[in-house]
Amino acid sequence: MVSRKNNNLRNNILQFSCCLFIIVGISEAGEDENRFALVASQSMQLSAYTQVRYTHTDEDMNEFRIRRARAGLKGGILQRINYILQIDSVKSPVLLDAKVEIDFSPYAKLTFGQFKVPFGLENLTSSSALDTINRSQTVENLCPSRDVGGQGRDIGLALSGNFSGIKYSLGIFNGEGANRADTNEKKDLVARLGFSLLDSLTLSLSHYQGKSTLFGGDSVVDRDRTGVDIYLVHEQISVKAEYISARDYRADRLGWYIQGGYNFVQDKIQAIVRYESYDADRDIEGDRIDIITLGLNWFFSKMTKLQINYEHHTAGLTGTSEDVILAQFQAGF
Repeated sequence: MVSRKNNNLRNNILQFSCCLFIIVGISEAGEDENRFALVASQSMQLSAYTQVRYTHTDEDMNEFRIRRARAGLKGGILQRINYILQIDSVKSPVLLDAKVEIDFSPYAKLTFGQFKVPFGLENLTSSSALDTINRSQTVENLCPSRDVGGQGRDIGLALSGNFSGIKYSLGIFNGEGANRADTNEKKDLVARLGFSLLDSLTLSLSHYQGKSTLFGGDSVVDRDRTGVDIYLVHEQISVKAEYISARDYRADRLGWYIQGGYNFVQDKIQAIVRYESYDADRDIEGDRIDIITLGLNWFFSKMTKLQINYEHHTAGLTGTSEDVILAQFQAGF
């Protein structure tokens, strides 16, 4: 047991050392002595938004609620060292992001603290910029951290950069989600690679290799995810699609969605249609859930908008369906 712990510790130290070696090598090339000079005037950027939501279902659920109430602060410590903090007073605990970013060059940025796991397209999209009121069930159930109720965030570090239109991210995380201590001696690894195929088309691949403690005991099992996503924007039309497969202990799960958008008035009125499907266990017949979403977005400004969605849910196991009507007003700056 002690030997295994020592081996795991050595592996983690080796992984972290390799990251630092790469970073130092890149940053030393062609840099001047003042790359970490103190910022003469340390500016701070404050942002905030709140979302008020109305929901009506076939089961006569009829409610208003404050979905999110977030505030963020971004600033510089040194010339190339920045910090980002974000809280949500509706959540418990309230802390969402608490990270430090070190920009060594356009090719390498080190981020550490608590922040979003670099996996998937919709997962990395801010809640304030979603085309639909709800994220897809595929992302909510299969994306790392979101699958354990961690708001897509975890504690760890990541190295990211951009080489001639190719974006990469490599990270190591606890694997337990936001504001949670690690429950095992393993660390979870994630990699994301994005390709700008055209000016308007992006293709990205994501892979997450993790471990999870089984039923709160001592047994540690696999928790792996692989995803692919595309994003196309051409004039008034946008297309987004995402596919994620997952392996959790003995269960194989998968989900996908495809979404189209059309701007009737640029930056003002947008229509959305999305079809999504989620299979919680591929070995169980008929447990798939499909959702069709029709949406309309009316923008008053970039951060202030009114969204109206109609969702039609179909459960394969029971053969039942449900209609949901949502309206959400977001105000922010």
